[in-house]
Amino acid sequence: MSRCDNWFDYWGQGTMVTVTSATPAAPSLFPLDSSCGADLSQDPVALGCLAKDFLPDSITFSWNDNKNASITDGIKKFPSVLNTAGTYTATTQLSVTASEAQEVFYCSAEHPNGIRTVRVHPHRPCTTEPSMTIRPPARDQFLEPNKTSTIICSVKNLCNQAVTLKWLKEGVEVSSGIHTDGPVSSGRNGYTLSSELTVSEKDWDNDRVYSCKVESKNFSDIRNISKCFECGGECSPSDIGTQLIPPNFADIYIRKSAILTCRVINMQSTEGLNVIWMREDGKELKTSIGERKVQSNGRFSVDATTSVCADEWERGDEYTCEVIHPELIFPLKKTLTKQPVTNSHAPSVYIFPPPAEQLALREAATVTCLVKSFNPPDLFIKWLSNGEELNASKYISTQPIQESSQPLLYFAYSTLQISEQEWNAGNTYTCLVGHEKLPLQVTQRTVDKSTVYLDGFMDAEEEDFYNLWTTASTFIILFLLSLFYSTTVTLIKVK
Repeated sequence: MSRCDNWFDYWGQGTMVTVTSATPAAPSLFPLDSSCGADLSQDPVALGCLAKDFLPDSITFSWNDNKNASITDGIKKFPSVLNTAGTYTATTQLSVTASEAQEVFYCSAEHPNGIRTVRVHPHRPCTTEPSMTIRPPARDQFLEPNKTSTIICSVKNLCNQAVTLKWLKEGVEVSSGIHTDGPVSSGRNGYTLSSELTVSEKDWDNDRVYSCKVESKNFSDIRNISKCFECGGECSPSDIGTQLIPPNFADIYIRKSAILTCRVINMQSTEGLNVIWMREDGKELKTSIGERKVQSNGRFSVDATTSVCADEWERGDEYTCEVIHPELIFPLKKTLTKQPVTNSHAPSVYIFPPPAEQLALREAATVTCLVKSFNPPDLFIKWLSNGEELNASKYISTQPIQESSQPLLYFAYSTLQISEQEWNAGNTYTCLVGHEKLPLQVTQRTVDKSTVYLDGFMDAEEEDFYNLWTTASTFIILFLLSLFYSTTVTLIKVK
């Protein structure tokens, strides 16, 4: 038996007991290691010896080195402690230097009923190389109502407790949904650290890459996991390839320029990568190469962009992306040009005020903009309040959704959240839509409380007022009619 804990603090000064009725017995002797995972390079290193179940309370400890020479310095004996069985337990401590701690020592206990000796060696948790594993989420957990599961990262055989563990999603550190246990002692195997990260089914199915990063004094490693990793890394091609991404309409309309993107994928390393954008005549364009990103298969991708005039892009000029990389025998070349769209159609735009039922709650107001029956699908939607553009964080817009296949048309909508007080204050809200087939490439629709009322809409407060006025008007008319009738009857009688 070998014990490994903070045993010196436990024994303290002990308790002296002199009366017992148990049967006399010699001690059982056990080595006590230094605290698990302790840094054995720091002086002094503490070794210990535990004597159990002896009686009477008369015991003498002694220490010898590996050459059987007696040791007299650095020894401490703690008072005996009476056990519940009526026998005694005692400990002794030996303090040695870090260099001496590499040797073997012998602890002896002399008792009236016999002498016992045990071999003591400092605890060495780093004899086994630390190991790190990461496990994908359990699929059956995604069946629960919250649609989440957990990724588990564990490290064994760590040398000490000074260790940090971080979770990353697509290379960005995660700060929530984490539960970490440890480091906890595993006896002679050092320390074990385990951590769980909660992930959503949507993110997992979208092949997001999660990383577990561990760093300590003698160990540093990172493990990646994704749905693609789980299926054997065959979710995407392994050879270097390129993807050409055309400019979006928002850039073309707002910046009056077209941003062309050449995405290089599946690189084991980005060393030696060079990307060049060229015109039809072979003239090179200024190319910006972005930071590398980790793919779901553990390889890297890089975006290389260039900017050209919007007019040149619109008239159908061709642009070529050339990729040079040490892993390629020949450079990769791909050409990008604006593709013509058949059955193109300008969108229809409609704006809707907050529902009366929502306004009656006096909590929030939702203004909705519906854009429908357009093709091609690329467009942008922006909101303005009293003519001033609002931050995109204040509204949510959907991606274009197919509305029909014959002809091919799309629709999208955007919702703007405001307070009930802002709506009733009479502010105007404008939905601005940009699309290449609009007469001026942009159109807008505006709504406010007054225009809604004029168009036949009214909130709950206005409706109550209208109903009250209608009722009051009816009584006034009936009163006037009765007054007129009474006057007429009186005049006839007088005549």
